[in-house]
Amino acid sequence: MAGPRVAVVAPLTGPRTDWGAALLGHLERVRAARPDAAEWHVYDEAPEVARTVAAAGYAAVVGHADAEGARRALPVYQAAGLTCLLPFVRVGAPALSWAPDGDALARRIVEGALALGVDALAVAQDEEPGWAALGLAVGEEAGRAGLAPGPGGALAVLAPQDRFARFAQGAGPVLTPTDCGLVSFAQLRHAASDREVWAVHPQMCAARRVRAAVTALAQALSEAPALRGRALMDAVRVRSGTLLSAEGAPLGDGWLISRLPWACRAGTPL
Repeated sequence: MAGPRVAVVAPLTGPRTDWGAALLGHLERVRAARPDAAEWHVYDEAPEVARTVAAAGYAAVVGHADAEGARRALPVYQAAGLTCLLPFVRVGAPALSWAPDGDALARRIVEGALALGVDALAVAQDEEPGWAALGLAVGEEAGRAGLAPGPGGALAVLAPQDRFARFAQGAGPVLTPTDCGLVSFAQLRHAASDREVWAVHPQMCAARRVRAAVTALAQALSEAPALRGRALMDAVRVRSGTLLSAEGAPLGDGWLISRLPWACRAGTPL
């Protein structure tokens, strides 16, 4: 009898390839440690990937780095009875996710600016739609908090980590979303070495979230290969190492703000 088959949806091209690399890197470690747990089939995160995956008879799907794409895909997976695991984005039940609440990110950035004691917050953002939407949300939150737009205070750099240098202008403090679990974190640290940069980062980095999702799924399928649907989701939930709420999100997880060299334990100064 063939073993369970799992679809892995990862961005293999485009601006989110860092996330795909984090997912595929851990997948290789799981394949080596548990070679009989499942057959892992990798798909590029393209617009119609959900329908292709749903029609192929998989036991589960793991991945997705684009929140809007994942939201559109979830009903397709749900109709096919697929267990859906999302280490990078949160879209709600019935998917399980290890990601922080993206809707709270703009508020946390503004709270960081207020804590720095500035009275203005400028925004420099990448043109990609997700970053543009975050920039709009930060501007709205800043206005409600009484922060003036433009220079003279802090700067919010909203862009991929490897493009930080392009947007970090001026001499004031900088707040920027980061994730030390991505390879581009090293580029950000280098570009920010002579700046006062505050990392707005999840409590669980991308590497830890991938490890929680993929390892729990491999363990569940190794112990009970026939599990599917809600039973498989429940088995993953109890093996994930992180307590998940009824909505499938990590309890107590959120966004922290740390001086950049302290955002990653591996890089914490002595």
